Amino acid sequence: MTEINYFGIKIPIPIELPFLKKKETKSEEYEKYENKLIEYLTSPSTIVKHPNEIQMEKYHRIIASVNYPRLVEPGWLTRIIEMNIDFDLSMHISPYSIESTISMLENEIKKQKTDIYGSEAEGKIVPQSLIQKHQDTLALLNLIQQGTEKMFYISLYIDAKEFDIKELEKISSRIKSTMNSLMITPKVPSYQMYKGIRSVLPIANDELGVTRNITSSAIAACFPFATTSLEHHATGILIGFNQINNIPIIIDPFELTNPNILVLGTSGGGKSFSIKLILMREFLEGVDINIIDPQAEYNDLIKTFGGRTIRIAPDSDTIINPFDLMDQTLDEKKLSLISFFKVLLGEMTEGERAILDDAIDRTYEDKGITKDPKTWSKKPPIIEDLYSHIVPLTRSEKELIYEPAMAIINRLRAYVSGTLRFLNQHTRISLDNKMISFDIRDIPDVGKGPLMFLILEYVYTQMKKSKNRKILVIDEAWTVLSAGEEGEYVFRIVKTCRKFNLSLIMITQDVEDILTSKAGRAVISNTATKLLLKQDATVVARIAEIFHLNETDVHFLKTAVKGNCLLLAENLKVPVYIQASPEEHRIITTRPDELIEMVHEMQGPEVERILKPEFEITKPIHLKSELTIDQIRVLEGMEFLEIRVETLDGRDELFLIKNETNDSDEHFVLQYLIFDEIKKYGERVLIHHTKLPDITLETPEGRIIAIEVIGDASMKDNISKMEEKLNILKKYNEYLFVVTDPKLKKYESFGEILTRTDVPMKIKSYFETDEIAVSDTEETSANV
Repeated sequence: MTEINYFGIKIPIPIELPFLKKKETKSEEYEKYENKLIEYLTSPSTIVKHPNEIQMEKYHRIIASVNYPRLVEPGWLTRIIEMNIDFDLSMHISPYSIESTISMLENEIKKQKTDIYGSEAEGKIVPQSLIQKHQDTLALLNLIQQGTEKMFYISLYIDAKEFDIKELEKISSRIKSTMNSLMITPKVPSYQMYKGIRSVLPIANDELGVTRNITSSAIAACFPFATTSLEHHATGILIGFNQINNIPIIIDPFELTNPNILVLGTSGGGKSFSIKLILMREFLEGVDINIIDPQAEYNDLIKTFGGRTIRIAPDSDTIINPFDLMDQTLDEKKLSLISFFKVLLGEMTEGERAILDDAIDRTYEDKGITKDPKTWSKKPPIIEDLYSHIVPLTRSEKELIYEPAMAIINRLRAYVSGTLRFLNQHTRISLDNKMISFDIRDIPDVGKGPLMFLILEYVYTQMKKSKNRKILVIDEAWTVLSAGEEGEYVFRIVKTCRKFNLSLIMITQDVEDILTSKAGRAVISNTATKLLLKQDATVVARIAEIFHLNETDVHFLKTAVKGNCLLLAENLKVPVYIQASPEEHRIITTRPDELIEMVHEMQGPEVERILKPEFEITKPIHLKSELTIDQIRVLEGMEFLEIRVETLDGRDELFLIKNETNDSDEHFVLQYLIFDEIKKYGERVLIHHTKLPDITLETPEGRIIAIEVIGDASMKDNISKMEEKLNILKKYNEYLFVVTDPKLKKYESFGEILTRTDVPMKIKSYFETDEIAVSDTEETSANV
């Protein structure tokens, strides 16, 4: 009731008078309209309330958390959000005043003391739970008075959603089971589902009010976003998918504390495949790639992207001179040479090292190269020049000089006049491509270590000239790391490469060298990203100790299949499965059957390509009569199975299929046959293996048609599936069922039902409507 004062007389106004209303501005009117519009667009058309669920297109069931465990660890709710089902999780957190908290805790302590003293006075045993509760309350009061902790109210609700009530029951049971495993007591608030659904909406309104008081540290531990994804940056590449929840793992190594990557795993674990995939994706992002390739595994990848393979072998034209300064200062080069000769000659005594150090100085002086930078452009010496300076020392009468000089000469002779003399040359190499591989497969094993060291040094010094992102891959890194103190040079690279925007990727299967050598420990401590693939049982305990892995991680590494790895990125850890797209797989695969198929595709005659349909190895269904014998062998090697199915024109045909769905083989084949029939008329068609219709297509008029294939063996199962799908199909402009059992055609209440032989004519009718209309229009125009 409103009053106005009219000449001193108060008059009650039972209704709102228009002239007393505040006139709204245009902006207020628009805001009011906008709010109503948003409310209209976001509100469901109908809401059906049930005791234990509420229906708004989907069925919704709210599950509230009633009791919580006494102790929790950070990210303890992660197991809930990692469930790959349809639900929303909502947490309401509100602070509790400190004064009220202290008063409440003091009263609780008094009550607990009274209960304890009462039990003791009666001669009863005081329950351990009461003693523990009293100790916890005292500790909490102490922390709050110190300002270390604060108190909050928390409400935790989960909204389970499904189109089918039976499926809702299943996922509700699964959610409850997971909550119980975390010591959370779940409860469905019956007859309060409307309040519950409003409590999980993002409007910060807790209408259910199922609360529990909790400390600030426990609140922090409740945030369940610990290992969901590693997508920290706008840049980066897809590493793989989280094995627990299938979430893509996208990271940018160059944005971490350092860009280095270490890959550990046994032979056959998928190390090379994983790194090829990473290299391919980084290269497409504009990163320069250099690879030290001891087994020529990367040649196909290099060819695909127009890179350059530099073959270094005894009979090749390319080589690196160890004495080449490589844009280093003379002092830096001398230190590098000492490390190089430790790799080349093995462990040296102090006398050998002194002779070698002095001989290196005199070798450079003979070529006119001194500490003056102006002399560094002169032609450098080669190994033979060093050899010539040490040979005279072997004729010394002093044993202190003779013995170490003789030891050096004996080991150096093979590199001057023996089988490894190809290193005794001047540098003939250039890095003039964005993707380069150093193929050292034909180098004798005894020479691979020194050569890998030289390439590593040469590439590193060349790559320092550019600030662009670069990757240097060392495959079979144990060859370098196991050679001794040259690890100091590797340590220097991993410590400084970030400064030059360089990522060093080291791949090894000899894990023991990484774990025990000085260089290996340097790599571990200076590598932010680590990929741990399947490990041998003899070293997994050592790996667990180095990388602080728990029992679950150890079990994962012991049982991991090819392509699965444990990804460690700084302080984050997640199990990942690495998956390539069909085209990526085609480029980097090493499976013999797939390589044979690619050879046949490349060598097949042009006429045969025109006459026969293109063979797509990634397609899950193939008509056997259209395949060659080699193609059939390839598919059978890939676990394709043979099945006989009736086609859309009524013929029985043999197909090779790879059915990885939950549908029957006949259903699977029929679904793809219909899809291929529609593709004859247009490209606007999709095939689904989800809750959506099996096939959806768009007609020329823009109507969306849904097609559901019903092909189970049981009549009862077929009818049940049609009932289940009907609500989804009705949302499209038109729908139809394609059945394998003609008896189902009598169930006309479900809508239009076709057999497989009816499909071609029906599909044709969708796309010929426009053509008929156009021809009629042209005929009418001509008559006029």
